[in-house]
Amino acid sequence: TGDKSSNPYAASDGKLRNKQAILDEAQSTMDFQTIGSVYTQNFFISFWMGDYDKALEASDTAMSFPSAKMPKVALIYHILYRGIAAFHLHREGNGEKWLKEGNDMKDQMEIWVKNSEVLFENKLLLLEAEYCASMCEVILAKESYKFSIKVARDNG
Repeated sequence: TGDKSSNPYAASDGKLRNKQAILDEAQSTMDFQTIGSVYTQNFFISFWMGDYDKALEASDTAMSFPSAKMPKVALIYHILYRGIAAFHLHREGNGEKWLKEGNDMKDQMEIWVKNSEVLFENKLLLLEAEYCASMCEVILAKESYKFSIKVARDNG
């Protein structure tokens, strides 16, 4: 267990044993950037594990810090995945607030696509497909999913 290649926490010489220890230390020193980073990581992990409720709870906490809104690559994917999760929760019958949340994430992507179509167009199309699926527009959703894939392939 002392092997630093298999233990990502070994570099801290025993001070930080796991993610909770990192979070506890960051909270005790009011290191908001680290706290936000831990919750952002929890969001991504929960999203990919399919636990959208837990993902959005972690997202709420991560996005509550001012540093979360600073432009960075993680923010792009945070907005994209939060939109996907929100539309999913709406389709699962968890309320209209999730449709609004998904639309808010789609609106953000619409702003960004104006600045860099190559980077954001496929993500916007994916969120539009999720919106159409949420509105039971199955044929339009399917076409939007396909177009999103095509644009992503075309843009590398």
